[in-house]
Amino acid sequence: MTVYILTIVLLLFLYYVEVNVTMSSALKRTLLILAYAVLVLQIGLRWEIGTDWDAYFEHFEAVSDFSSAAPSLTSPEYGYNVCVWLTKLLVPNYSVFLVLHAVIYYLLIFNSIQRYTGMLYLPLMVFYAETMGVMGSNRQLIAVAIGLFALRYIESGQRTRFLLLVGLAFMFHSSALLLLLFLFLRASFRSSTIFLALAGAIVFGLSPLPEMLFSEAGNLLGGALVAKAAYYLAAGQTSIGESGLTVIGLVKRIVFLALFLHNRAYLSSRLRYYNLMFNGYVVGLVFYFACARSLLIVVNRGSLYFDILEPILLTSHVMLLTRKANRMALATALCVASVVFFFQSIAPYPSEFIPYRDVLTALRF
Repeated sequence: MTVYILTIVLLLFLYYVEVNVTMSSALKRTLLILAYAVLVLQIGLRWEIGTDWDAYFEHFEAVSDFSSAAPSLTSPEYGYNVCVWLTKLLVPNYSVFLVLHAVIYYLLIFNSIQRYTGMLYLPLMVFYAETMGVMGSNRQLIAVAIGLFALRYIESGQRTRFLLLVGLAFMFHSSALLLLLFLFLRASFRSSTIFLALAGAIVFGLSPLPEMLFSEAGNLLGGALVAKAAYYLAAGQTSIGESGLTVIGLVKRIVFLALFLHNRAYLSSRLRYYNLMFNGYVVGLVFYFACARSLLIVVNRGSLYFDILEPILLTSHVMLLTRKANRMALATALCVASVVFFFQSIAPYPSEFIPYRDVLTALRF
């Protein structure tokens, strides 16, 4: 647990330096490399840490040649398989693969956060805390990072580039098709339209329709998906029964929505991407309200493409403050909140993350 808290504090410290110290280009680059190296090594060298560890480790061991990673009708997400195969050609070691995975993942995340906010360490701190609970979902994390990177092409009107990147993300996780919704999110929707969409999602979510439609989709798409649909339905009910996180998540989302909506006009005039990301966040809320009552696990995975916008939207509010002292106070409050977000993120499976265990520690046992 100490590793995670220290990482959050380190990113806050780097934000303090970024705001208060006049730095040379060399120093800026050094601090950036420091933050990047800490995150890449922490995530890349983890051992038996994160969701789906056993499944992904066994998959890595099972890929032995190109035929075991080649495209097939039953395995459309073969981009990840090919990456595993290529890595094993060079170094057949899972830790090496995880480091390479983290290098690519954080390269895309760092670039996207800097481009969309004009800063790095503060949104990265919140992002790190809020996404720790899905660390280990190797395929989807790469798809999410590609999707976040691709949003710049929506705002610039370069739809072909966006679609190509969505296609690439799809090769790692089929849920990346949800990114296509961003094609319709450049407009500035009225508050009444947003509230109407959310109200409709709540009514839909309280009905039995989500379970019925999800089960029927599994029946239509094949036998393997029937079993998977049944698993997700049962797991979703178990998660709801074991945890009060849905209530906490609900309150958090409502408060943040009110904040983001209230300041939308001002921040949209200062940040080119704010409106697009706000609309994406609203879509994530619609998805949450429509499915959280019965399909919580599906929500956690499917809404990830939209939920990752929350750290960017939230930390953008430092722009409302002109005095450095006020910005420091808000950053400190966000650091405390990030610790809470971290524990909320890992709450469904805390034993998967605490204590932190790296490959060097594992080798000593």
